[in-house]
Amino acid sequence: MNSCSSCGHPFGDEVQYFCPECGQEVPGSESYGGDYGGGEFADGASWEPPPPSPFERLEEVLSKVSVPVLGVVGQVGAAFRSVLDDPRLRSHLPGGSLTLLGLGLVVLALLLSVIPFVQGIGFLGSVVVLPWAALVAVNEWRLISSPEAQEPGSRPVRPLPPALASLPRDTRHPGIAQTFALLICTSAVLMLGFGPISLVWMLAGAVLGYDQGWRYFADRDGDSDGMEDTGPRLHRWVVAGVVLCTFALLLPWTRGTLRVPGLSGGDMPLSTHSLFTLLLLACSGVRHRGLSAFHPLLLILAAIWLVMWFMLNMSPYAVGPWFFLPGLLAVEAAIVRHLTLLRGGGGTVEQGDSASDLDLQG
Repeated sequence: MNSCSSCGHPFGDEVQYFCPECGQEVPGSESYGGDYGGGEFADGASWEPPPPSPFERLEEVLSKVSVPVLGVVGQVGAAFRSVLDDPRLRSHLPGGSLTLLGLGLVVLALLLSVIPFVQGIGFLGSVVVLPWAALVAVNEWRLISSPEAQEPGSRPVRPLPPALASLPRDTRHPGIAQTFALLICTSAVLMLGFGPISLVWMLAGAVLGYDQGWRYFADRDGDSDGMEDTGPRLHRWVVAGVVLCTFALLLPWTRGTLRVPGLSGGDMPLSTHSLFTLLLLACSGVRHRGLSAFHPLLLILAAIWLVMWFMLNMSPYAVGPWFFLPGLLAVEAAIVRHLTLLRGGGGTVEQGDSASDLDLQG
């Protein structure tokens, strides 16, 4: 039985913080109005924070893994950047344009594909790439021939002929060159392992990807206000899923024999479309810190396309699809999460997460 130490009033088994008889504070009741951070309540029970959710645990693991990987990628990228930004290389290029160098490598890869025993992107691929490359070359020529783009001491670039200078304004959009660079990077990944021509495709993709990627990520006009790295960080899951899916496309997707090896994911029908979609989602996710750059309908179509392509080419007897599946699930989960928050909050994913944090704090 408890009692007041001042007047001796009995409390029984009830917990009292102040004596009802004399009004004195009962010793040992400081936790009633004091610090809750001590981890103990008045009855001696300890308080522990709730365990993290599986999503938070995976996010923590992904963060720990991404740190060393990004460090290595940063070192390799710095070395590659020092080569491409070398003034001695730029001085030999028209207007110092790396895009024109990349286009020249693409044309070289297409010419080498004419050789019978050299495998290329095929006739249909060449029909798509060549006119697209010509339009990119015209737009790049227009940029480097402008007076403000002329560097002091460099040889001036002649302006465009009147016939090319009068092209419609819609053909000058920078996204034309950026999506072309992404297409070449897609072809370079799928051409890995096809002998010396794969090296040419890799060089073309690296040069175009660096030059156009730098312009794409440096242009922040298309980003929404307040797009910060908050909330569930969906762009990390998209990038991780795309990396795993890309690696899976290089693995066998069909059962092979001792004489005939199995087909890789890059050899499957419409694999270029799937990888292009994945890389587009990853690039936009990194730039916009989420998937808000796309219309929700486009995200739904992309998600449906990736699932359909996987189901049509799935083979349980090959290793490639089993590596592709977790990456696909990560991308699909990020899209579903983005669309759910977008529909529920009426705004972007990042804005919805920021609002929920304010609600918890308020």
